[in-house]
Amino acid sequence: MLTSGRKEELVKLCSNLVRIPSLSGQERLLAAFVRDTMQSMGFDDVQVDFYGSVIGTMDFGKGPCLLFEAQLDHVDVGNPFQWNHYPFGGFLEDGKIYGRGATDQKGALAAMMCAASFLKEDRLKDLCGRLVVSATVCQEKFEGVSSMLVAEKCVPDFVVTGEASGLALERGQRGRAEIVVEVSGKQAHSARPDYGVNAAVLMARLVSFIKDNFKPAKDPFLGEGIMELTSLVSYPENATGIVPDVCRAIFDRRLLPGETRSSVLLQVERLLEEAAKHIPSLNARAWISSSEYQCYTGAAISGEHFAPAWLLPEDHPFVKSCLKGLSRAGLPPRLAEGAGFGTNGCYYGGVASIPTIVFGPSRESLAHVSDEYIEIEEMYLGCMGYYGIAEQILSTENGL
Repeated sequence: MLTSGRKEELVKLCSNLVRIPSLSGQERLLAAFVRDTMQSMGFDDVQVDFYGSVIGTMDFGKGPCLLFEAQLDHVDVGNPFQWNHYPFGGFLEDGKIYGRGATDQKGALAAMMCAASFLKEDRLKDLCGRLVVSATVCQEKFEGVSSMLVAEKCVPDFVVTGEASGLALERGQRGRAEIVVEVSGKQAHSARPDYGVNAAVLMARLVSFIKDNFKPAKDPFLGEGIMELTSLVSYPENATGIVPDVCRAIFDRRLLPGETRSSVLLQVERLLEEAAKHIPSLNARAWISSSEYQCYTGAAISGEHFAPAWLLPEDHPFVKSCLKGLSRAGLPPRLAEGAGFGTNGCYYGGVASIPTIVFGPSRESLAHVSDEYIEIEEMYLGCMGYYGIAEQILSTENGL
């Protein structure tokens, strides 16, 4: 399937994707490049939606719709002096392509686009249905929000999301809620703290109480539903000589199947009620955060930072078909032993209940790091895997 010419095409495409910076909300140039490239690769229909995601379709006739999705955006470079390679150079060295987004997820996107193109060249007459490749915006800011429009546009029956999985098939992931806990106090001069109520001191005790008393649920596959402190700020900010009257903490709460917005908040509120029995003067409340961002199209994208968990059983027909597809492509049909990071699969699998799996080249440990890279050989295998999965799902003689 992967001739030397096709391998060269894949490497060139990935390198070019990496060379175009595409922070969340700034994906315009990369989206235009992906759109034009899809058109040149023979996609039957290429559209850019309201948020700016690029949606390319290979139409094989009547049948199911299989969606391959990878993100366009990436996180910030951080300290450039910690990089040995220019973050947007797309340099090839020692069998690797270096650059921000190479692993997360431009290597996967290149592999998906090429797999779709090669499949059309090889199997146009004996496949059925539609293969859609979506390059989706603002995933790093809002997991799953832009995916809603993609799903409305193509109405997928099955979804493969391209988060790095080490070429193993992940059949589910924990959800995520960003929980804000706010403690109120009373301002006073810091020379006479007894005149006030120090919200930061109360918060310090509350954080310790939560750490000691929060009991996470557990799932054999997904792991623990952790609640991890990620931010702590007191107000007024940057003030001297003032006892803060507000302190706000943000917790990353990872969710398991069956946990809802209401149940998650109720659990935290009960913790706060119990904490108040042990911490004098504690006045605390909690909520799930929400925010708004502007896409490069000018559209406002907003949402609450809550994404439900999703999990398919090992014997689900889609899981079994994907494993067969990997096998027919010459890859070991491996199921991951646990779940990876959160992805846009939280919408497809968690909200829309569409059968969804995660499959991608490279490793989670290479995402969001300095000198990010993807191994070229692993990207080849990823492309073969996507080809095999699509061939299996859309095959008239096999199907699902």
